[in-house]
Amino acid sequence: FSIPVWPSSGSHLMRWRRILKTTAFVVAGTTGVGGLCIWGSIERTHRLVEYKVYREPGGELVKGVPKWKVALRFAHLTMWFIPLVLLWAICQRWHRTYMIWCHAFKRMLETTGPAFVKLGQWMAIRSDLFPKEFCDVLCDLHDNVRPHGMKHTRKLIRSTFGQEIEDIFSSFQTTPVGSGSIAQVYFATLKETGEEVAVKINHPKVKETIGVDFYCIQLMAKLADPFWKWMDYPGIAKQFARNLSLQVDLRYEAENLEAFNENFKDSKYIIFPKPVPGLCGEQVLVETKIDGKPLSHYYIKPGDPIDEPRQHLARLGADLTFQMLLTDNFFHADIHPGNMLVGWYRDDPMPFLGMLDVGVTQTLTKRQRDVCHRFMASVLLKDWEKTAKSLLEMSENNQEYCDRDSFLKDIRTHCAKMLPVHVPQTFEEYVLHYGRKFGLIRHARKRSGFATDFVQGIFNLIQMHHVKIDPPYASLL
Repeated sequence: FSIPVWPSSGSHLMRWRRILKTTAFVVAGTTGVGGLCIWGSIERTHRLVEYKVYREPGGELVKGVPKWKVALRFAHLTMWFIPLVLLWAICQRWHRTYMIWCHAFKRMLETTGPAFVKLGQWMAIRSDLFPKEFCDVLCDLHDNVRPHGMKHTRKLIRSTFGQEIEDIFSSFQTTPVGSGSIAQVYFATLKETGEEVAVKINHPKVKETIGVDFYCIQLMAKLADPFWKWMDYPGIAKQFARNLSLQVDLRYEAENLEAFNENFKDSKYIIFPKPVPGLCGEQVLVETKIDGKPLSHYYIKPGDPIDEPRQHLARLGADLTFQMLLTDNFFHADIHPGNMLVGWYRDDPMPFLGMLDVGVTQTLTKRQRDVCHRFMASVLLKDWEKTAKSLLEMSENNQEYCDRDSFLKDIRTHCAKMLPVHVPQTFEEYVLHYGRKFGLIRHARKRSGFATDFVQGIFNLIQMHHVKIDPPYASLL
């Protein structure tokens, strides 16, 4: 890009002034008309703004925020979003400029508040809706925010438990080990038992801040829906609002931790923190401490050997998924590498998997479970026709925007190319086939990243053919 030199002659100067003045009038007029339209939309949807977002365990509902706050916040957000939307129309033409745009979008999410940080993290795992490069950039989205001070922490613990920090903990690290968009975490030691614990404290006014952003996200979804009907943005916004409202109330997380600990009580290598009885509130949660590092620290690089601990972690991931889905019908709906810790017991060569942040969980109806079972069975049996049909059944809207025949054909082609069905012909092939089937001969290892490419190819076809995937299925995929 070149920077234009300001003209020095009088005629050119007058012409530039007229151009700037005209531009200013156009921008001001557009902003004014846009503001009136936004305000009218908010006025017409005043009943929507008044509806309740959070449902607390006691049944009491938290009321909506004043609509003038929503209007001001929406006006502030448009100053961020509109330039990026306009730039996208240009940047998406070339890969390099598109990647620059993705990083700019990520930076915008980081600076617009906790709700939008969570929105970006949620978008990063929805490869069925967004391109792979876009999701890869958002995978690095960090929700590290400036931590609040100890004054708020002391006040919240005192108001929740009726005791000072020194009465509950023998030691309390005043520097948080992590500060996310909703809460921050301290390490401490219980005074009564001497047990090391993690103390999660909500940020000040986080519920009110997120409540305003909820309404803005819903309004944006309504404005975008006519242009991308098949995406069902209002439904996505509603599901996202539900998930985030559950994370704000830490009592939900305490209940989920108890359920997961009961379900995995016989597992040595899959563990969850345990809530400390009597020290769980809406904005404060005390749970047992798990020492470990995020799962992303153990990702292999191309060409690296797959050692036994990593194979063990892969098996743990499969066991975790199958038990939550097939046995318990109660699964963690916010799984990403930041919520999974890897640690070691003393004198044990194999690592354990620690699961964190279980505020958002999911259960499936009988129909949803049947669809998931058919999908998994079809992949294992390499019945690609049933795989494609199971994907089409993962929505209640009858896939009105999808060409079913074309989608079925492309899924069959992709899956057969990645996992061809080979019928043994010679005696040696029969020996190898049944030796592998009965465990007498080890299977040949697929290349590193094979499973990712297989699933990503399915996601690409889902996007290409406008196949709608409902949120419960998307969490599993």
